[in-house]
Amino acid sequence: LLVIVVGCTQESSTVVDPLGEDSVATIDGVSIQTALFNYYSLGRLQKDAELLTDDEYDALLEELIEFRLLARAAEDLGLASDAETAAQIELQRLQSLARAMASHHLEENITTEAELQIAYQENLDALSSPQYKARHILVDAEEEAQAIIAELQQGADFQELAQTRSTGPSGPSGGDLGWFSTDTVVAPFSDAVRIMEVGTFSEVPVATRFGWHVILLEDATEQAAPGLDNVRDEITSFVEQRRIQEFLEGLREGAEVIVGGVE
Repeated sequence: LLVIVVGCTQESSTVVDPLGEDSVATIDGVSIQTALFNYYSLGRLQKDAELLTDDEYDALLEELIEFRLLARAAEDLGLASDAETAAQIELQRLQSLARAMASHHLEENITTEAELQIAYQENLDALSSPQYKARHILVDAEEEAQAIIAELQQGADFQELAQTRSTGPSGPSGGDLGWFSTDTVVAPFSDAVRIMEVGTFSEVPVATRFGWHVILLEDATEQAAPGLDNVRDEITSFVEQRRIQEFLEGLREGAEVIVGGVE
């Protein structure tokens, strides 16, 4: 917001100012518009200007006056022509306009219930995820993990080995990890669990940043997808993002885009 305020310049008198003519203050005849003040209040304090206390009003107005004074001093020194400053101002302008255009496009193309239903069906697989119940024995060396696997193959009890050999916090409880989904554990561990059969232990040690694991998969189940009402916000966001992407693709197709420097 500071960049926006500092980047403002006085428009020519022949151009209609989109911020209007009403002002909360002037500096050497240059207005600080009421609309600008109201917008600043929402961004700065998340309050409508009419809800501000007298102290809040005075403080925000003083900040805007200081911004305007600093901006004018910067322009007088030619700082607006500095490449880095100009880039910051231009980037802020582009981002603000892009957000405004995206919001306008979504307002003109309201997501329908039918679209939400279609998107929900498209994402059913992602919304439903397998859940696993497992135990593990964590040790520092691969050789030790291999020795534990050998003992298990000879009939040793997994929970007892976990209690006596595991260095992980779940060791005292027999290595019990409870129920989890694969997106809540590190990738090598989750990759191993996905291909295991219930009731089996890993035949080779599984390496992660925590050490070497021997895993026992005790159970697995498929978690049903939540109803649409439970994920309505997420599905709406998915549909809106896709709509903006399609709009962007249309804009790109209608423009001559040349990637690379201009000679």
